[in-house]
Amino acid sequence: MSYKKVKTTSKVFISDQEKIKKIVQHTISRVAEIVGSTLGPSGRVCLIESDYPGIPNKNTKDGVSVFRSLGADDPYEHLIIEQMRDAASKTATEAGDGTTTSTVLAAAFTEHLLNFCNENKKFSPQRVVRIINKLLKEEMLPYIDESAIKIDAENRGLLYDVARISANGDGEMAEKIIEAFELTGMSENSHVTIQELSGSGGYNVRLIEGFPIPIGYEDSIGKFHTAFINDQANLRSALDNPLFILFDGQINDLIMFQPVLENIGAMWAAGESDFKNVVLVSHGFSESVLTQLAFNFSNPNTINILPITTPMNQIKDSKFNFLNDLAAFTGAKVFGMGVPLKDATPEDFGRNMERFECYRFRSTVVGTPDELDIETRAATLRSQLENPESLYAKMDLEERIGKLTSGIAKIEVFAGSAGELKEKVDRVEDSVCSTRAAIKNGALPGGSRVLLNLCLKMLTYKSENKQEEIVSRKVIAPALLTPMQKILDFELGLFDATAAVRESLKNAISIASVMGVMGGLVAYPRDHQLERQEASAERDFQRTVESPESFVNEANERP
Repeated sequence: MSYKKVKTTSKVFISDQEKIKKIVQHTISRVAEIVGSTLGPSGRVCLIESDYPGIPNKNTKDGVSVFRSLGADDPYEHLIIEQMRDAASKTATEAGDGTTTSTVLAAAFTEHLLNFCNENKKFSPQRVVRIINKLLKEEMLPYIDESAIKIDAENRGLLYDVARISANGDGEMAEKIIEAFELTGMSENSHVTIQELSGSGGYNVRLIEGFPIPIGYEDSIGKFHTAFINDQANLRSALDNPLFILFDGQINDLIMFQPVLENIGAMWAAGESDFKNVVLVSHGFSESVLTQLAFNFSNPNTINILPITTPMNQIKDSKFNFLNDLAAFTGAKVFGMGVPLKDATPEDFGRNMERFECYRFRSTVVGTPDELDIETRAATLRSQLENPESLYAKMDLEERIGKLTSGIAKIEVFAGSAGELKEKVDRVEDSVCSTRAAIKNGALPGGSRVLLNLCLKMLTYKSENKQEEIVSRKVIAPALLTPMQKILDFELGLFDATAAVRESLKNAISIASVMGVMGGLVAYPRDHQLERQEASAERDFQRTVESPESFVNEANERP
């Protein structure tokens, strides 16, 4: 059961340095022990009990998943676990892998830091932390960057090794992941999705052609959707050679569109078949508009107008951004308050697309976009990547670039049981992220060999500041050896993504910098009665949303 902070009670605190040191050392060693057991290609699997009845237990060797399940009855211990969890999650976000290494290193740096300061009273923890961070910036990170091997078309085998070690040694999984990246241009912006499917086991990779849209008729049309399905066999609406009317706003009345639609209808009546099908994209539609469009769609004597709403996420102006991305792909123009429809021409509706397919929860634009339009739009998005507003905004930009430039590769994962399926999907996700990171920043010799080499470097480090030499030999060097000591089988030919090693080291030292100078702990006590009430409410909610449905076509399953 997850830990609940109880704001109705007073916080408890502790300031005794010896007690804090014991709590910190005890907690981080326990966390490192269980999370560290999953480290390396021969790491063991951790079985995690489900919080809800009827939901299968989870077996995984994913460090983040193990970390998320951890908690403690003692509020101080749980506070420390939360602090360490943040570092592991940050490593996973930045590099996609390395969470376990980050946890093990954080515990090792903290342990050696505290023991060193206890044995050498003239060194304060604050001073040691400053020295470690200085050496991290000036010695350790530059060495890692210099040791990185760049990935190109000629060393595909190296990328395979990166994927394999993240996949827990599963060669078949690694091969399919490399295949997915090859289908999408072998780029750091390659968009790869994962779909869980029941079956006898194995993997399948296929390319989703065109521009994917995470919105289907269930989201856009609702109860009117049956009127718009013209391909009953696949439960979809399929429009050949569609036009695209992109509108930045809510459509509550078709009066403003009437002149445009009449012109399109006249051109179709005159024998221009390309004007038969129209995709109308806006931020929303009134019920009266949907009623009119549904009636016309089923009429063979009128043009087909399919309404689609713009997807929305947490990013500012996400709907407007989506319209502009779609405009770049289709060649259509975005209309709205600044661009009135009365000035529209047929060239403003994107006439170069082959097909539009709308399923229950997703849609796809099939066609070949103008390369100049795509490159211009992608360049604009890449410039925004230089200074993103947040980590989520960065991920959103990378995904949008991938959709525009390389299409989407789908990795289908099959397994006989729910537990096995979840475990395989976790490994696929780790491996995909590691592969992407390796394409971007290169790879390093795996099995903690780079950390071993860095350890030797720290042991022989020479500086005018003798304190730096002492700290490098007594604190940094032995801590760097810890991940290697936990790997059960040292295997040659393994490689890690550079970003995973880099971020693991950075975030581990960041956590040690906090744990090693801890002077007080303030936390909320646990309220078990409130926890039980909240858990019961969560269980009831889970039962209402976990009712399985089956559909004729797999594309109608919500991703």
